[in-house]
Amino acid sequence: MKKQYALNRLFNFSIIVGTFWIWMSIPFLQEGDTEFGGVLCILSLLVIVFFAIFTPYCYAFDSESVSLCYIFLPVERYLWSDIRAIEVEWKHFGPSTVLDLFFDTVFSIDGKNVGPHRFYMNGCIRKSFRTKYLLEKYWDGEITGYMFEGFQKWKRERKRQKQADAQMYLTAEVIPMEQEARELTREWIKPYVMQAEQHNLYIKTNYYFVTKDFEELNARPKEGYTYTLVAEIARFHEKDEDRIVVLSIDLVYVRLGKTAYRGVKNSALQEEFEQTFSEVLNEIYKNGIEAYCETL
Repeated sequence: MKKQYALNRLFNFSIIVGTFWIWMSIPFLQEGDTEFGGVLCILSLLVIVFFAIFTPYCYAFDSESVSLCYIFLPVERYLWSDIRAIEVEWKHFGPSTVLDLFFDTVFSIDGKNVGPHRFYMNGCIRKSFRTKYLLEKYWDGEITGYMFEGFQKWKRERKRQKQADAQMYLTAEVIPMEQEARELTREWIKPYVMQAEQHNLYIKTNYYFVTKDFEELNARPKEGYTYTLVAEIARFHEKDEDRIVVLSIDLVYVRLGKTAYRGVKNSALQEEFEQTFSEVLNEIYKNGIEAYCETL
């Protein structure tokens, strides 16, 4: 599998600056000014060592994933299929300078990395023309957070509308994901439904396409959405909305790619499902649904 690479400008800059400071300290040491020269030399070495250890020296892209490569630490790798979103952000780590525009702007990945998650892994790729080009080439989704986002969004929507008029976006990837999540949660919820009936309660479930504006739709929208389970818990024949408990569980995170809907499963779905329903229902059984609703 052929890979394409992009260098990390911050890593290169730190090594150059650290080396330059060491070179600057040599005349002071030769002239006997060991105090200033020694401090400058130590600071230079600290800068070089810190960035050499904790900063990726390059980013590797291929059709399956993007990897953040370190000299001494394990690779930080993200599969395109596990990335929910990529956003331009400003990660500020030091005093404000004009260099912020060049080094503090990153592409922030929202997704789970392959393998164990270690303390230095933050999913941040330093922004450059090269990394922007490769991300847009390999990832089938929209990168958000750019300056003048409103204008760019308008352009994207206009282009998307033309595409929508010409063709339907493919759903072959996301429909099986949604069906699987629906079948699993319907099976998992059966014991909770039977238990609730013993306490004169019912659990009603619905499945919605929830947009970024939190609009619950019954039909798949031509934009990114979260396929969501929404459950209502209440006493039988309850009409007062203030006495109905509503729970929601994210099942599949869906974005609109270039020609198709692309989905990412909620990797912690079963744990989140069981924890949410167990905690809420146990509290309701203990204190009553009326008391629980008053705490919301």
